[in-house]
Amino acid sequence: MNYGEELAFWYLRLNGFFPISNFVIHKSSEVEYSSDCDLLAIRPPYVYEEIGGKQDDWDTFLNERFDLNLTIGLICEVKTGGYKLKEIFRESNLIYSIRRLGFVPPRKIMSVAKELDSHAVLRISETYQIGKLLIANHFIDNKNSERLLFYSLDKVIEFIKNRIAKYQYEKYRDRIFFNSTLVQYFMDDIFKKKDAE
Repeated sequence: MNYGEELAFWYLRLNGFFPISNFVIHKSSEVEYSSDCDLLAIRPPYVYEEIGGKQDDWDTFLNERFDLNLTIGLICEVKTGGYKLKEIFRESNLIYSIRRLGFVPPRKIMSVAKELDSHAVLRISETYQIGKLLIANHFIDNKNSERLLFYSLDKVIEFIKNRIAKYQYEKYRDRIFFNSTLVQYFMDDIFKKKDAE
């Protein structure tokens, strides 16, 4: 993962998702050429952790856009430089990702993908919803704001740092168990700054 994908991974992880990074989309009968989805993630409705996983720990950005009482499937792309919006969330990649999430019976995948193509979040049953999230330094086309969710990389970093600061003692104590040196650094840096005050 590059640093943007790593930050996005931890943003989702700290919001109760179970993310897969660099999900490979193979060339197949429905996919013209191989690519990947930066993050594919699932969030069950009753997620809870005593340290950093309570209801008031979730980011309001996600809370306002999803029904957290449903299982969420999230298709996430991360861009740290320039990008072309038309190349993000191609229909063939949506079909492949929706199939992998496993929320939709095979006979309905095509119709769900077509509908999701024009929506940022789609409720597909009484149990499941699927969303598309772009995390980047900037959003290049506000005309497509209904087609996908956008969250800035700066906001992702702010959320991660605030979550660490909220549980700074526990996070600092357990920092080595986090497999991200970037997140370990944030934990160390925040603890040192608070300790110096």
